[in-house]
Formats: sequence, C-alpha cells, structure tokens
Amino acid sequence: MRSSFIFICVLLLSPGCGYTLRGNSRVFFDKNEIRTLYVAPVRNDSFKAGVEITVYNAIRKRIAQGGYVRIVDQRSQADGEIRATISSASYTPAGITTADQLAPVQTGPSNVQIASAYNVNMNISFEMESLKTKKLLWSDAFVRQKSFSASTYLGSLGTTSALINESDFERTLGELSSSIVIDAEESMNSIF
Repeated sequence: MRSSFIFICVLLLSPGCGYTLRGNSRVFFDKNEIRTLYVAPVRNDSFKAGVEITVYNAIRKRIAQGGYVRIVDQRSQADGEIRATISSASYTPAGITTADQLAPVQTGPSNVQIASAYNVNMNISFEMESLKTKKLLWSDAFVRQKSFSASTYLGSLGTTSALINESDFERTLGELSSSIVIDAEESMNSIF
C-alpha cells in the first residue's frame, strides 16, 4: 500500500509528466511571462443582448480565483490580453406538447402546440495574446448546450410563461458561461 502511494506521488511530481499539483502558478503563464492580464470587453455577435456582460464577468471571476495572475483594468498595465467572442446564444424548443395535455381547455383549440422544454446553445471563442511580443499564445472555441423546462403552469398559459422562460434562459446562459470559462482556463493551462 505504501509503495503504491509513493509511486503515485512520484508520477504526479515527475517533470516530464503532464500532471502537476495545482498551486498559485501555471506553466502557461509562467513560460510566457504573464503576471498581469487584461480582459478585453467581450464581443457579442449573437442576437442575445447583454450576454457579453455575463461572459466577461465569468472570465474575470474565474481567473481572479486562481491567484496565479493579476487582473488589471488598463490594457497598458497588462502583460497579456484575453479576448472572447460569442457567436451564438439562443434557445429553441426541445419538447412539444399540446394545450389539452397541460390543462383543460375551456376556449380555443385544444391542439395548440406548446414547448415543454428548451435547449440553450452557446458558442464562444477565446484568444490570448502576449502584449509584450504581440504574439498569439492560445486560442480555442467551445460549443455547449443545456436544457431547461418550459414554464407552462396549469390555468395560466400565456400570462407569465414568456417572462419565466426568459428568466430561465438567462440563468442557463450564466451556468453555461461559467462552465465554458472553466473549460477555457483548463485548455489554456494544459499547454506546456
């Protein structure tokens, strides 16, 4: 048992191995001499207004949590710059039901189709540039999808459903943004 533990420790600490214990430094940033980082305003090429603010805040929060680089507010104070572009942020019906399956229909057609769930799609690309050398150090793109249940309350179809669905869409975009930024950080830090 003890020899297995020693073997695992040697494997994790081996300089040629791709696995390291996580601390306050990252090989990618150290190798490229990036101690300060400017997060550029996120470019939003989607039709969803305001999602760029959600992604921008997720980037700043995630990188600041790591403690291995300092986020600065001025590009002129930074060693590196990270840029993000949102090419899509939308939702589409994922499940369909009819009005008579949700509630007894008093008036109107009972076969009106209503979404019971939605799929949220988000596509973000990232770039990291050294501001000292003007060299592109890293780039990657991420596409994610997540579902949420539609708001179809009995007896209140159409009254507040659209507002609740939009609120769920915003919440899901926030969750996807955080997930994508974590994956982007891991992608960046996996480069040796």
